[in-house]
Amino acid sequence: MARNSSRHGFGGGGHPLLATVLVVLLVAGLGVAWFQARDRVGRQADQAAGTCVAGPATVPIITSPDLAEVLGEIAKKYNATRPVVRDHCVTVQVRPGDSKVTLDGLLGTWESESMGARPAAWIPQSSVWAAELTTARPRAVEGDPDSLVTSPVVLAMRAAFAEKAAGKLGWGRLPELAKRPDAMAEFGLPTWGPLRLAMPLGPASDATALAGQAIAADIIRATGPLTVAEAKSPPVTGGIGAVLAAAPPAAEGTAAATVVAISKGDPRRGIHAVPITEQQLFLLARTRKIDDDLRGFSPSGPTPVADYPVLRMSGNNITAAQSDGVAQFIEFAKQPTQIALLTALGYRSDRAPLPTGGVIVGFAPIRDRMQRPEPAASVALSQQVLR
Repeated sequence: MARNSSRHGFGGGGHPLLATVLVVLLVAGLGVAWFQARDRVGRQADQAAGTCVAGPATVPIITSPDLAEVLGEIAKKYNATRPVVRDHCVTVQVRPGDSKVTLDGLLGTWESESMGARPAAWIPQSSVWAAELTTARPRAVEGDPDSLVTSPVVLAMRAAFAEKAAGKLGWGRLPELAKRPDAMAEFGLPTWGPLRLAMPLGPASDATALAGQAIAADIIRATGPLTVAEAKSPPVTGGIGAVLAAAPPAAEGTAAATVVAISKGDPRRGIHAVPITEQQLFLLARTRKIDDDLRGFSPSGPTPVADYPVLRMSGNNITAAQSDGVAQFIEFAKQPTQIALLTALGYRSDRAPLPTGGVIVGFAPIRDRMQRPEPAASVALSQQVLR
């Protein structure tokens, strides 16, 4: 009997220990289950964002026609990453647009049927157009535009002229040389007459407008951005007026066609020079549309640059997802692998190397880059040049 009581006593004392073990195991199990549930909810939240709970969003971008093809290819690569912005699956759509038509639409009534979707961003060839837009509507653009790529403006001319012009030809001298009947004799070309400088005013005439700014800056000897007073001063208006009055008709109204005309024409009677972006001249040379007798010449004085600004549009018709989508796409486009697709075509960027230069375009460093004029000054100069 004593043994039985002892067994019962031992068995009764073990039950609380077993219960304690079971409680510990239960609590541990509940903890594991809680952590698993928390992780599952987190994954579900991530999956929900990845499946675009806010729906799709299109990000339309209008760009200068010369950029459109390659930037469109970069957009396809970006879209292939399935980007999500503010819980939207975004798709970037790049299309070319004439700058004058785009500006008129942004300042007036945007006709979606004929012009396509209103852009979330606009990348014109130069800040000439940014100045026009922001002067008329200061709140039309979000933030300070940053350049995607750049290309300096040069004068395309024959090698015989370029060799003799080194150290003698500055932007500010162009009005005088255009007016003087025997100006080309100064460069050892006595049968060429006055300087015949074409100033194309057709589509994509940014190089012409920028050349006008360089003429003004060199005449004024500006040490900072050109002001409205300087842009409207008699020396500037008279100088630009003289160049335009003497300018021979540009072939097809474009710089590219005029360069081809210079290459094929008789310099004694034809056009001697035309402003063009370095990149456009490089492509003409690479595609063998012009011969090796031409040169891209950079006159002394501040060098004008086509800066391809990214204008992020603002307003009630631009969503936060579209605005952020533009910013993310441009950052993607500026990655070395992507920007190299543009520098391979002759555009400049500090994120990728330039192609090997040649005798026509050597990609010389820019020693004195012209500062952007004040926006109102840029508009005043454009009104003189592109009237």
